[in-house]
Amino acid sequence: MLLKLKLYIIFKIGEIKLEIKKVGNRGVLFKFFYLQDTGFGVTTNVYLINTKNYVFVCDTFLGPDSMKEVKNYIDINLPNKIIIIFNSHYDWDHIWGNCIFKENIIISHKLCRNNIIRAGEKELEVYSEYKRGDVEIIPPNLTFDNKISFEEEGVEFFHSPGHTNGSASCIDLVDKVLFAGDNVEYPIPYFQADNIYDYKDTLEKYLNLDIKKVIPGHGEISNKSLIKENITYINNIITGDIEEYLDFKYRKVHLENLNRIGKSI
Repeated sequence: MLLKLKLYIIFKIGEIKLEIKKVGNRGVLFKFFYLQDTGFGVTTNVYLINTKNYVFVCDTFLGPDSMKEVKNYIDINLPNKIIIIFNSHYDWDHIWGNCIFKENIIISHKLCRNNIIRAGEKELEVYSEYKRGDVEIIPPNLTFDNKISFEEEGVEFFHSPGHTNGSASCIDLVDKVLFAGDNVEYPIPYFQADNIYDYKDTLEKYLNLDIKKVIPGHGEISNKSLIKENITYINNIITGDIEEYLDFKYRKVHLENLNRIGKSI
């Protein structure tokens, strides 16, 4: 299959429909549809940044089989460049493909690595029906506290507690694209930790970044408007103005969020 990219292509790899789309001057979005027809009902994004010396890959989806086409794309289009993997957080649907890149540098926040070591094998057992290929839990081998910068490449990874306490984000300073992982979601964010004020602080810091596009871990490419909508939701949780979120559009995630942070309706 030819993987030379013009604008975008859509094809199937086994049961997985995949869209590959150019973003900006040096980004490539791999959008996987496999979880869309499950109880999760989401598409999942893997984002590639082609820089002068490296290829950065943000998140690794459901295993080696799902990441083969990403690796093939790199081998064909970007040969002889060093591949660096970034895990935005520890959730199973974002890290199972690490094992196909286990000889490469894999970067995350230190809490993310700790959580993968703590919960990785259990999540593999619980969600094993979704794995794509022979998954081996591979924790990151390079971690940071606050941030790690590749200045010559115009890429920076920074701690952004929100969806999880160990969540981190990637900013492409050249194309002005933020990969936010699961910190930004439509229509409302999903709390996996009780750090609601840290979460709000992270989203407000996003607004101060010089960015044009926001790529969430799931769903469509957006911009700062989605960040603002997520902040509005968190503010309404804090003030108790939450009646509208009992609507079907929000209800399931909203009630799970309330349970997570210990609030009732």
